[in-house]
Amino acid sequence: MFEEAAEVADSYRGDKRITKSKTNLKKALFELLAEKEWGKISVQDITQRANLNRTTFYQHYQDKYDLLHQNMRDMFEVMKEDIFSPLDIDCSGEKPEAYWYVLRFYQHLQQNCDDFAIIINRRYELNIKELLNDFWNDSFLTGIKKTAAADTNRSVPLDIQRRFVISAFAGTAAWWLENGMPYPPELMAESLIKMIQKN
Repeated sequence: MFEEAAEVADSYRGDKRITKSKTNLKKALFELLAEKEWGKISVQDITQRANLNRTTFYQHYQDKYDLLHQNMRDMFEVMKEDIFSPLDIDCSGEKPEAYWYVLRFYQHLQQNCDDFAIIINRRYELNIKELLNDFWNDSFLTGIKKTAAADTNRSVPLDIQRRFVISAFAGTAAWWLENGMPYPPELMAESLIKMIQKN
């Protein structure tokens, strides 16, 4: 899904070679992350795995950190678009509106589980706390705007609500991926909505 989104974006700029190079570099990066420590991965390792030269790499990225961060930002942006796109008529009924956004979140994780599992498992080593925080904060605020249910308790300050919800979602998603997705997305969404509404 990420590769398709990147290809569409770059095709509008008229250079599919750029898309292919970036896709190959991203694929090489995540393959290497599954095999070895971040500190032992070099730009040369990445370009060799991607079958590209270093000149091509430096045309797009400053270093391996830039490659990682740009790809993560793109992945998170695609995820947010996937989660918060307008709901269709099939999402109406007894389920609260927030359920469908949470369901999309887990469905997206499931469809892209290999890359997101690497990010979650290596999050401390990769030092991506700021990127993850930005994603969760943006998603929370978008969710507030999208659902009336998210604005139910005015007596609790918004920053406390945000911290509670983010901690619940981030921790549960990490657990779910690290344990091989033991429950389907539908059950995860329903369970989280029930617990948050109860609290």
